[in-house]
Amino acid sequence: MGRSSILPRALARQRELRGMTVRDLADAVGVTPRTVLNWQAGRSTPGDRSFGRLLRALRCDAQDLSGRPRGTETLADLRRDAGLSADDAATLVRARGTMGVDAATLRALERGGPLAAGEKLSPERAGELVRRLAKAYRIPERVVMDAWRRSRPGDLTPALPPRQQPRPSKMGLAAWQDLNSRQRLYLACIFLQKRTDASSRSAPACRGAEAGRRRGVMLALAAPPEVVGYTPLQERLRREGVHDPGAGSTVEALIRRGLLLAHRDLVIVAGAGEVRRTCVELTPRGRAAVHAGLGVRPDQRPPQPLLSPWLWQILVRVARAGSRGLDGSLAGRGPHVLAVGRRPGNNGVSRGFIELRHPEGVSAGPCYWFLTSSGGGHLRDYLETYRGLYPEVDTAGI
Repeated sequence: MGRSSILPRALARQRELRGMTVRDLADAVGVTPRTVLNWQAGRSTPGDRSFGRLLRALRCDAQDLSGRPRGTETLADLRRDAGLSADDAATLVRARGTMGVDAATLRALERGGPLAAGEKLSPERAGELVRRLAKAYRIPERVVMDAWRRSRPGDLTPALPPRQQPRPSKMGLAAWQDLNSRQRLYLACIFLQKRTDASSRSAPACRGAEAGRRRGVMLALAAPPEVVGYTPLQERLRREGVHDPGAGSTVEALIRRGLLLAHRDLVIVAGAGEVRRTCVELTPRGRAAVHAGLGVRPDQRPPQPLLSPWLWQILVRVARAGSRGLDGSLAGRGPHVLAVGRRPGNNGVSRGFIELRHPEGVSAGPCYWFLTSSGGGHLRDYLETYRGLYPEVDTAGI
């Protein structure tokens, strides 16, 4: 079965699940009932435009009709899923600027072959085309980038054009400039630790009257470190040369300035019993100061097509396992975002960077996580970028 085919039984099943007759579906797609019957019998397959209309009429994913595993989409798949012919897509790309792309060029890109007259795309030109295709198909740029690398693995990695960064707020910049170096370091470390905690999905929430409904970052436990150790935030501060037990004058100064909230409660710690815990949380004014001082975007998301720290840590773990594979018990939402065949939810698209399977030459027993060719390519393309973006993630030996 070709990649552009549908599973006849799947089409009939999706139609029946929606309570649609053959005529209902034919009217919604704009074809005759006989055409739908031919599709269901496997005598013919929908064209590119009809396929996109089918998806909209049935309110289903392309994988529901084609059986194509999520995370394996090619450039041709993305265009077809959008319900566009090559001529349609080329017209939309040209309408968004002066880039001269015709249907023949687009088909050559999708096939992974050379362009007309031996033309080669520079990484910058390829990146611009990725951005325009994403707009034409109404999908995230990272999805097009992943499909591009699957379709054209021998090409240089497309370089997405930089987006114009929003200017820092005047209030946040003034607040940052009014701080001394130690206070700036505290705010930066709290911000980075909060981002790491949120990305890992593993840090417990610190809540209290002062912190309201926000998630706080645990600063310290009031017990000897040889018993309870250091919190991740303390470890981050210690790497910067700051040794704070959790009740220092710097924290109090940031609270007085309205940049930080703090609350203290009691928790049970194994080996130490009931221990007082100090949690801190940036206020909106504090976050604005950090954004201005560090030059980060307010949404804190990594640039496309990169992964969040949480997902990058998972990919690194699987990469480290190599040919042995990583224990198949890997849990959480991460596999549903990264793995072939998984449904991420919220209309997301699987990146297809890892897969759960038996080791090579083994057909029974436990399955393990392995890198796919897409995952390996992504790692090779952006390893040094990730090392600069998330220095806290250990990539030694990758």
